[in-house]
Amino acid sequence: MLRILLVALAICVGGYEGFGQLKKFYTVKNDVTFDTVNFSMKATSGTCFVKPSHHNDPVTIYGNPSLSDVNPTFTSDIKYTTNFVHLELEDYNQKGLSHAITYNVFGSEDGSEEKDFWKIYLTDQKIYNLNLTYGVGDNHINLSDLAVSRFKIQSGSADVNIHYDDKGMNRCQMDTFSVIVDLGNLVAQKMHLARAKNVIAEVGFGTAVLDFGEGVNSPCKVNASVGAGTLKIKIPENDFPAIIRFKSSPLCKYSLEQGFKEIEPDVYANKSYSPKAENIMEFVIDVALGNITFEYIK
Repeated sequence: MLRILLVALAICVGGYEGFGQLKKFYTVKNDVTFDTVNFSMKATSGTCFVKPSHHNDPVTIYGNPSLSDVNPTFTSDIKYTTNFVHLELEDYNQKGLSHAITYNVFGSEDGSEEKDFWKIYLTDQKIYNLNLTYGVGDNHINLSDLAVSRFKIQSGSADVNIHYDDKGMNRCQMDTFSVIVDLGNLVAQKMHLARAKNVIAEVGFGTAVLDFGEGVNSPCKVNASVGAGTLKIKIPENDFPAIIRFKSSPLCKYSLEQGFKEIEPDVYANKSYSPKAENIMEFVIDVALGNITFEYIK
């Protein structure tokens, strides 16, 4: 049964969480009837944080939106052993492509920071499938010590930072880590802690950085496509078996560090490569007009 959880704004009591007057908006209560949370969020604009917490509830959301500009909606629906949770932060003004380009180059139109601010807290008690969509704004995602089975993020013209704390490894093996960048900038740090079997990166006109600077402990396949943007992949120089397969056009540009040798047409392997390696990384790269760089972390 669909359960819509709407929490009215408090006038004098708040659940303040810093960054001004953040008030608790929505909560998904802990329940033994589900073990997985399928959390999707769509935010047209603003500043959003996703981070771990010590709360007992699997999803807790704080915010300080301007309700004259933003219409937040929230639903929670349990089916079998999964709770499907959806948060939508709809902008009444529906900023279009021209605004996205202006924001990406010059910042907000009035010179100030985006005023709508949200914090989403998750816990280590449930398994999460995360599907996040951002328009414009600044977004920070900390997945430390959570159990994330699938992760997908799509960015219009937002600036997105994804990271893990030291020793904050994913509590389960992730099936797919997917990022889609249109005009914005995205940085994914300490990717080895995600424990992802598959990584998908799609870059249009923006920039994406994938940091595998500490290698991986199990096989990982990275499929990346770059339109007219830039993709940078950071890898360790030693003890990191890697093979790169390019599907490129004459108009693309790619750069490899020393140590990679062409073993077949458009196929490169580094000096640590072995087909039977337990921690092998395979990159399949499709580049149209953009740039791709593989950079050593020494």
